[in-house]
Amino acid sequence: MDKLLKLKSCALLTTGRTGTDLLQSLLDSHPEVLTFNGSFFFLSFWNNSICVSAGKFSLGDVIDEFIGKHVEKLKSRYDIQERKDQLGDNFNQSIDIDLGRFKSEIMNLLDGREVNSKNMMLAIYAAYSICLGQDIKRKKVLFHHLHHIERLENYLKDFPDSQIISMTRDPRANFVSGIEHWRKFRPSTDQGAHLYYYIKRILDDANILEKYGNEYIVIKIEDLGRESALRKLCDWLNISYDECLKKSTWAGLSWHGDSLSTKKKKEPGWSKDMLRNDWETRLNSVDKYVLNFIVFYRLKHYGYSFKRINILSSLIVPFLIFLPLSYELRFFSFSYLRTCVRNKEYKKIIQNIAYYLCRVFLFLRFYLKVIKKKRFDHPLLTSHKPEKD
Repeated sequence: MDKLLKLKSCALLTTGRTGTDLLQSLLDSHPEVLTFNGSFFFLSFWNNSICVSAGKFSLGDVIDEFIGKHVEKLKSRYDIQERKDQLGDNFNQSIDIDLGRFKSEIMNLLDGREVNSKNMMLAIYAAYSICLGQDIKRKKVLFHHLHHIERLENYLKDFPDSQIISMTRDPRANFVSGIEHWRKFRPSTDQGAHLYYYIKRILDDANILEKYGNEYIVIKIEDLGRESALRKLCDWLNISYDECLKKSTWAGLSWHGDSLSTKKKKEPGWSKDMLRNDWETRLNSVDKYVLNFIVFYRLKHYGYSFKRINILSSLIVPFLIFLPLSYELRFFSFSYLRTCVRNKEYKKIIQNIAYYLCRVFLFLRFYLKVIKKKRFDHPLLTSHKPEKD
């Protein structure tokens, strides 16, 4: 436990479908990385724990409560969404932690220690690692997949010196991937609120990290297939490079992608095919014109393809912003509105209009940033010469 408390820590954040699970899966088998099974909202558990909120509690009861609420993390045959019920080279294996031993290891680690949120989280990570047969003595970094930027502030209260990784992707491809995959996987996301939330997260990117003062880096999902980028990541984390970084695993078992992915990957790891979603044809010309303008400096900084902007485009874009995006058009179609009226879903119609207006104001805010020539300069793991049209 003394060693665990001295480990450096790193939080992993997403800005859409940007490969956070993929990056964590590449680090999963690294002998110097202490991590858990996927994104992990531990502080949400701790702050809402029935046992903890009662004041005086039994550690054993808290562990039992944790296991009950996170059983799919320890017995991954229940984790269908992340397709961790189909691990292994033959898609027929799953993580199967001995729950009795897991509880016992946490109890041993916290024996004589204050049971607070930080100690509990470290003990959970270590117990998971021990149950997998890993050598705790070799661990150099706690790698915590926080996922949502909104969870960062509370996490930093326990790990104030944590490094931070923000994953990113070509914002246009990110938008298409997020909207289309979620609509297929969960039809309830087919609404203005989800579209606004998703595009806002994409546009915000790593901006919010500037206020915390922690060391952070931005990694493009497109770079995860480059050994040179993975070596730079290891240097940044102060761990050695390992060939395991070329293969996606969970608890050492091959992973072939989550349920939102349209195809299972035969070879576990990064591939160009996973990034292809034909955003160039799925977005209409107005969408592409507007997005190119409002994220112009970002496209240049991250090395994505872009078109030059000029005075004419700066005059046209504010008006184009008010046109519904291609993925918003359906919310205003006659058939969609007729279905809502037939089902007496008037609230849904009003909400879609409200979030359309929120999206318009969001785009106008980023438009003004470009007009004011506010540079985009987040630290990028690897640098590229911008692709020019």
